[in-house]
Amino acid sequence: MGSESSAHIVSSVLADPRKAVTASAMPIAVALLIAQTNSFVDAVWCSALGPGALSVIGLSAVLYLMIVGIGNGIGAGASVAVARHLGMGDRPGANQLAAQAILLIAVIAAVLSPVLLLLRVPLLSAMGAGPLIDTASDYVIPFFVGAAVIMFNGVVAGLLRAEGANKKAMFVLVTGSVFNLILDPVFIFALDMGVTGSPVATVLATGIASMVGVYWYVSGRTYVRPVFGRLRKHLLDNIMIVGFPQTAELCIIAGMNLLLNLFIIRGGGPDGLAVYSMMGIFISMATIPAAAYASALMIASTVILTKKDYKEAWFVHWRTMVIVMTVTITTAILVFVAAEELVLAFTYSERTAHLRPEMVKALRIFITFTPMYILIPMGSSLLQTLRKVHVSATSSAIRKLFTLAVYAVASTVSMEAMYWGYWTSEVVGGLMMYTLGLYFFFKIRRAHEAEAAAPASTGARYSRKYVFCDNGCSAPHDKLQVIAAAPPSEEAGSVCAPMAITDTACFTDAVALTDTAPVAETAVLRPPA
Repeated sequence: MGSESSAHIVSSVLADPRKAVTASAMPIAVALLIAQTNSFVDAVWCSALGPGALSVIGLSAVLYLMIVGIGNGIGAGASVAVARHLGMGDRPGANQLAAQAILLIAVIAAVLSPVLLLLRVPLLSAMGAGPLIDTASDYVIPFFVGAAVIMFNGVVAGLLRAEGANKKAMFVLVTGSVFNLILDPVFIFALDMGVTGSPVATVLATGIASMVGVYWYVSGRTYVRPVFGRLRKHLLDNIMIVGFPQTAELCIIAGMNLLLNLFIIRGGGPDGLAVYSMMGIFISMATIPAAAYASALMIASTVILTKKDYKEAWFVHWRTMVIVMTVTITTAILVFVAAEELVLAFTYSERTAHLRPEMVKALRIFITFTPMYILIPMGSSLLQTLRKVHVSATSSAIRKLFTLAVYAVASTVSMEAMYWGYWTSEVVGGLMMYTLGLYFFFKIRRAHEAEAAAPASTGARYSRKYVFCDNGCSAPHDKLQVIAAAPPSEEAGSVCAPMAITDTACFTDAVALTDTAPVAETAVLRPPA
């Protein structure tokens, strides 16, 4: 077992969850920053080729993010499932789940890659590529061919985070980003591939990074060691209960961004899409603390809630929210002040210099909604911890539908109207997601507290057992029933609860069971009265 054993991670979370969240968030934040810096540098290199290259990046990013979303979604599902089994001390189960996640990605990639390759031109045409169709078609081919590599990278990172190997997860992402930074100018300029060289470099760099993760697993340097076998439904269900809604949420967001691009092109043309896409990179970088802390908080909260400690889970969540909000507000102020200097990264060439004033305006509008935007990842993290991922996915879909409706109207007015429309939709979406997270958390917490307090109100603590009793009652007694044991009564009498309500057989007060430790599957047979 490696130095970063899951047992150590779980014990550290339970010992001081607040420090554990920060300790986990830091490497995730560094990894995300490097990954976003990678996207930033890609755009900087391509901006020398003119606004058309930036538009192609923005247009094709939707399809790329759908592939990434599948990998990250399955990775998130596997991460939560593996962390839960490790928290319960079930290492063999965690090993099986890790293998199932990898096999699932292989199956998805085998189906998805050829379909996307065949449909790439119709897809891009439907997205409004227009005169950019040939360049955009060439640009997405490496992404589609390397879909398995891209998705596998997300699963590897998720599995490493599940066992608390955050440094290893960070190293995988850092390796990919560093190689991408090196390979980008080689393929774009040295090999004269133009904008198409960027995705080739990205896929190759991602493959190199994934091989690092494979090496760790093969060499036994991880605590979780995948045990492969055929796909099993009950194991996949454990992954997909979080993985499917998470994947659906990310893919829905990417799919709706496809429609948003149509409105952006209608309102501002290729230049408008270039401005909008580059501002998205800035916003992603500014909200890295929220994304990192939300990921770390989800794992820590899952471990805490295996002990049913809702009070501690809430305290850790609220403390994390204060940290994230403080950092985000500070970042927003700095970006707002330095907007003119920041956009120089994309407008340094003569071909893109005319976009500078519009980029400054858009960046200053966008950055002001980030303090409310962080409610989205924080609320989603809370819902995923509670296994209410379908609620998170529904909230994201509603937010995007609202954004589409706003853009449909704003695109007939001006680009500035679209900026403020986006601002409005993200603020509303953040409030909605976080409100739902709070609602379900406190609802489940109250239910747990009520269940824990119920035995105490009768003056004794007692548990639940499998009990089979027959005292002559006409209620069916054809199977073992789960009933709440009650304290013995002075007068033995027949207690009959309606089967339609409790599905519990009749039993005698005098034979009710007293408190025990864990639930035991004990059958208590009583003769007919």
